[in-house]
Amino acid sequence: MTTHIELLEYMRQLRTIGPEMPFPLAAHIIDSGADVIAPLTALAIDTTMLVGPAPLCYAPIHALRLLGECNSIDAIATLVHAPVPAAPDQLTEKRTTIWDGEVPQIIARNGVAAIKPILALLDDDHTSNVGHHRTALAIAYLSYAQPAEVAFLTAALEERLTSSIPDRNASVALALANMGAESSYPAVMAAYKAGHIAKDAVQMGPMRKLLLSRSNARLGCVNHPLGERYAHHPLRPQAQQG
Repeated sequence: MTTHIELLEYMRQLRTIGPEMPFPLAAHIIDSGADVIAPLTALAIDTTMLVGPAPLCYAPIHALRLLGECNSIDAIATLVHAPVPAAPDQLTEKRTTIWDGEVPQIIARNGVAAIKPILALLDDDHTSNVGHHRTALAIAYLSYAQPAEVAFLTAALEERLTSSIPDRNASVALALANMGAESSYPAVMAAYKAGHIAKDAVQMGPMRKLLLSRSNARLGCVNHPLGERYAHHPLRPQAQQG
């Protein structure tokens, strides 16, 4: 059993290690099991750090990625509702973009058990537009990670194309597009023409192409284990790499 003192020390180290993840540290944290979920979640949603100085600015991303290696069902709602501060420059924007883009992937890595809480958050009118976008994309990533659930998840999204919130419906349509859900093309187009989808939130040309692409390869990052996640999406500023 990992002690409270050990957990505090792990979180301290995540705040000080900079853009690279020492994998012995990651292994210790992951091996801590359920005890580490709450402190990792608290660190992951401390997104004001993302726009602060190094090395603190990398800590929320480290914590988020480590949640993707754990059973983090209890973190789903907290991640969905977490705010992201405005980025003052391009370098900071890269970090906030990585964090926000990986939230749906990390949620989806919880597997089939995540479906019910994700759909509940997507259906919740109190979830923000950003939160609806994250949950819809999490469903898309789940469809890649759990191919046996594609038919169910596709149908679940189609049922939600005509809710009372057009921005939410736009996120649902974009999720179907990212899934390459060609069978959903008539339903998406009908919802769009009927005014259910916020027209300022989507570009119909690119979305139409994605829907008809029959490809969901763009969602493959959900299956990246920790090492590949750092290799494909490094945190070190580009000028410092190499």
